[in-house]
Amino acid sequence: MAKKRTCYSNTREIKEVDILKKIPWSGYVTVLIVIILFISSSMPYEEQSLKPGLSRYLNLDFVEQLRFISFDYHGEVSVAALGASGFVEFFIRKAAHVSIFIVLGIALIDLTIRLLRPYLLAGLFAYTVAVTIAVFDEFHQILTGGRTGLIQDVLLDGTGALIGIVLYFSFWKKKTKKHLVRI
Repeated sequence: MAKKRTCYSNTREIKEVDILKKIPWSGYVTVLIVIILFISSSMPYEEQSLKPGLSRYLNLDFVEQLRFISFDYHGEVSVAALGASGFVEFFIRKAAHVSIFIVLGIALIDLTIRLLRPYLLAGLFAYTVAVTIAVFDEFHQILTGGRTGLIQDVLLDGTGALIGIVLYFSFWKKKTKKHLVRI
């Protein structure tokens, strides 16, 4: 019986495809989020401003009812200081920070829990990576014209990542308990 010869380049291509199949969804999500963060922190504020669209497409009269809200976040945040569209934009931007880092936290814990035990160590590692990404994102903003890097944003991002990790563990525990009950 003749032995079948395999071309090295074909074997290598097959191995590369196998490696890509082994990467979990969370690896792709993590890379995608890092790319999105890099691109968005490379853009000057003027290119990202939501104010013109908010003013043009939304009736912001309700914001005047929120004149009593005032606090400091690298400057005064209030309707009087920022205007109605600036005030709404501030909260949209901060919600975006938290939301993207919730997803990043979920992706990172899913990725690290496959590699590290105990689970507490995996959670700590995922959180540390998320905060490190937040620090580099803010540092990258400093290098971009018209942008500032804020420690407050790193804290906000870290909070989002922590929420994502806790949500993952909450869901994962329930999923594991259901699986154990079925067995």
